[in-house]
Amino acid sequence: MECCPTKSPALPCIPILLLALLLAFPSLSVKGAANGLLLWFQVVLPTLAPFMICTQMIVALGGVSLLIRPFYPLIHRVFGLSPSGAYVLLCGLLCGYPLGAKLCADFYEKGELSSREAQYLFSISNHPSPMFLLGFVNGQLPLTVPAFLLPLCLYLPILPISWISRRVYGFSVLPEDETKPRPAFGSCTLETVLLSTAETMVLIGSYMMLFSILAAWIGRLSMIPAPLQAILSGAAEITTGVHLICQVFPPNAVLFPVAAVTAFGGFSGIFQTKGVVASGSKQQDKKNAGLSIRHYVLWKLLHAGFTCLILLTAELLLLRLLHP
Repeated sequence: MECCPTKSPALPCIPILLLALLLAFPSLSVKGAANGLLLWFQVVLPTLAPFMICTQMIVALGGVSLLIRPFYPLIHRVFGLSPSGAYVLLCGLLCGYPLGAKLCADFYEKGELSSREAQYLFSISNHPSPMFLLGFVNGQLPLTVPAFLLPLCLYLPILPISWISRRVYGFSVLPEDETKPRPAFGSCTLETVLLSTAETMVLIGSYMMLFSILAAWIGRLSMIPAPLQAILSGAAEITTGVHLICQVFPPNAVLFPVAAVTAFGGFSGIFQTKGVVASGSKQQDKKNAGLSIRHYVLWKLLHAGFTCLILLTAELLLLRLLHP
């Protein structure tokens, strides 16, 4: 297999620099890699892999319309999606990154989503799962918060972002004849699904390892204050960053940075999303025309901003209720 042509003469300098850092800080790099792989093994693999297997089997066996039927009237009324689009959104919300992006790319490639619906879905369907928020993030917080608070702040921004995205991409509510479920677009064996899931999980784990090494390097920079180190680590890798933020920040100031980095997803999450979209798209023109990773980054930044705004509003309301 031929390597892709280098776009810029400066690009080879990046892996050379990384190699030099690995050799300069071997023990730190090994510790960062171990932390990333441990988080992947203990948190991401058991929570994401079973969902990924089930969602692919549902698609392969033609069960999309059966699963989405109870939820479709509400999802269609709010978001104007087709049954396939509603399935992608529902799985993206329930299962977490980067399954929403992967399903979006898979359904788009198979012709189940139009270009505009795929672009629209790409901006709203890739988020941390409720299991990750309630199990991992809430467990890391040094203070007790209502269980509904983080999911509310993370998922409510989908509504204003969907309104903005629909106008940016020119997506309108589909007419009735385009919202009827269509036959499944293929079938596959359980072994094929397991191999596909394993490939995706290895890709996710590799990115978590690399960005956890980066987070470990950031933590070595003594000239950077510890709170900023934690935030930068969260911008690099979400699970490592949330853990560090909860250790460094005082309990009364931990919610906003945790909510912001969780909503953004980290550059590791962005590269994971890029990886699953690229691996699920066999036609280069479809990949580029339908799902822009640059747009995705902008949507995630906007999502983080809305999350902090909603969290601030919720805290002000709680203070008013507790101290009228």
